Amino acid sequence: MNHLQISTDPTLLGADLLPESLTTSPSVSTFLPEEDASTCLLLPETPSPPLDFSHPLTPSMGNPGDNLPCDSVTGGDDPAAETSSSSGSSGIGMVGPVGAAAGNLFSHNTYQHLRKKSDVAKAGQDGSMHHAAILGIAVTKDMPGFVHWNWPLIRKCTFFAFLAVIVAMVGIVVAMIATLPKFCNPDTAWYKGSVFYEVFPASFQDTNEDGLGDIRGLIGRAEYFKSLGIGAVRLNSIFPSKHYPDHFQEITTLTDVDEVLGKVEDIQKLAATLHERNISLVLDLPIYPFLDRLSRSTIDLDRLPNRTDGDMVTSEFLRLSRSVEARSDGTIVSDVVRFWLTRTGVDGFYVKGLEHFAEDPLLVENVKEWKYLLGPERVLIVGQKLVEKLPESVVHDVLSQVDLVDVYLDVSNGTDGIGKTVQDAIKGRLLRGEDHPWIHWSLGSVSERRMTSGLSPNATLAATLMELTLPGTPSIFYGDEISLEEVHDPKGEHGDSQHLHHLATMVWDGSQNQFTSRASLPWMPRSASASLHHLDYVIEAIALRKRSPSIYLNAVVKEGKRLPNADVKSNQNEILVVQRWYPRRHSFATIANLGQKRVSLDLTAMFYSGEIVAGSSLKHERVYFDHFEINPLETIVVKLHK
Repeated sequence: MNHLQISTDPTLLGADLLPESLTTSPSVSTFLPEEDASTCLLLPETPSPPLDFSHPLTPSMGNPGDNLPCDSVTGGDDPAAETSSSSGSSGIGMVGPVGAAAGNLFSHNTYQHLRKKSDVAKAGQDGSMHHAAILGIAVTKDMPGFVHWNWPLIRKCTFFAFLAVIVAMVGIVVAMIATLPKFCNPDTAWYKGSVFYEVFPASFQDTNEDGLGDIRGLIGRAEYFKSLGIGAVRLNSIFPSKHYPDHFQEITTLTDVDEVLGKVEDIQKLAATLHERNISLVLDLPIYPFLDRLSRSTIDLDRLPNRTDGDMVTSEFLRLSRSVEARSDGTIVSDVVRFWLTRTGVDGFYVKGLEHFAEDPLLVENVKEWKYLLGPERVLIVGQKLVEKLPESVVHDVLSQVDLVDVYLDVSNGTDGIGKTVQDAIKGRLLRGEDHPWIHWSLGSVSERRMTSGLSPNATLAATLMELTLPGTPSIFYGDEISLEEVHDPKGEHGDSQHLHHLATMVWDGSQNQFTSRASLPWMPRSASASLHHLDYVIEAIALRKRSPSIYLNAVVKEGKRLPNADVKSNQNEILVVQRWYPRRHSFATIANLGQKRVSLDLTAMFYSGEIVAGSSLKHERVYFDHFEINPLETIVVKLHK
């Protein structure tokens, strides 16, 4: 017996032989029999007992048939071992590898990865069972193919692709916002409300140094037309004559270009060049006195309806008109229209001298045929004199086929005369209905003297700015944008060409090429002067007109009715006031002083205050109309405050 009064007799212990080390070890007497299993962790060479039982509270660490090494087991399936692990003495059996394995299994920050096929194959060659990870998932040939994909690379590619899509979407949204139109204004046909520019080609630009302008010179000045902001260039004289340009009115044919100006192909190239800049090309057709009567139409017009008759739209008119067959060999004017449309692609015609055929019984059917040939996208222009001479019975039939009516404003009549002309045109028969034409305003032309005659260059600028705020389609005669004066002939040395002095050659800025080279003389003496600084004011007014429906529209259409959007007033002090408005848009007032004195006005009965937007160097300055001062020969455009 030992000091604990426990017998040490081997027979009592049930063993024949007992190692001395065990009988004398103090730890033997302190362990219970069932705790012997826990000492397996201290004996790496001792095989583990078979795992026949899986405790329901013990997490599964792999397949039941796996032979795990003893040091990888945190606890046996034996309940006794489970109990011993929770006892205070279980710490004696815990060693480093076990703690590390347990930490790897239950740590939330440890990531387990499947191994590659090569590792599996290598392990198989060693004759040992390989486990893919601590989780005990074996990689076999039956595994799906995606298990072996390069998932880190896939995740990176997916992230960058997603990021690229987001950046692309943001870029598209920004581009859409940047390209949105700054203004949302009512649309009109290209010839309605835009500005036309009338040119006498022989006086505009010379390129072959013969002293005469030509079509190639117009092509070379295409960027100038674009900088003005105009919508169309109108050539008033290109046809051959007996002595061009001195007697340009005495034309010999309407289907050719005078050799001084160039060829028909040059007109085609000019039209294409202007179209690239969104500018149209219109030709004047002076049929009188070239023609003394009108011929019968080439189309059976009995079945041809009016272009805007009743509810019929233009497309329906064209469909019906194309179904009508021609019945003759054609007329001269119709053949001319066909020639220029097919050869050059021009965008319309101003048929001049048509007032001499106002009583012709074939006028209505000829006008219908011309408009049919032109179609809805090309313009047909006639003069106001035709409208004044037409019988009342055919006014509607003619005007329903015409797009623009040219109205001449004579500045020499003063503001009273201008105001009366504008009021008669607006309230008269021209703007009577939806199917009636727009007004084409003209201050100068190839058959009229320049506005600077007897006046100052400032008068030309004031009248031009006033015209650019009128309802309709204004036209600028070449040179009026710089207040070009007539030929300077103080000694009367060129009296034989006095009727052409208003066709002075164009003056260009010093940094640009002049009308012709210094080695040649222009066909007309030079102009007295030109105010090149006026060009900026004209460009500014044209740009204001293009973006303001209150100015470029000639009426307000509401519930099928056309209501005027312009009011013109004048007084004895040579003051002309033009007021323009449009629903939900800014209103404008144009005050023109065509007199020779500075005037102070009280216009509070009409307006209160506003902001100067064109016509003055005091741009964007706020003005009040209780004491509005304006210089002589000046036009100021004011945006009214509501």
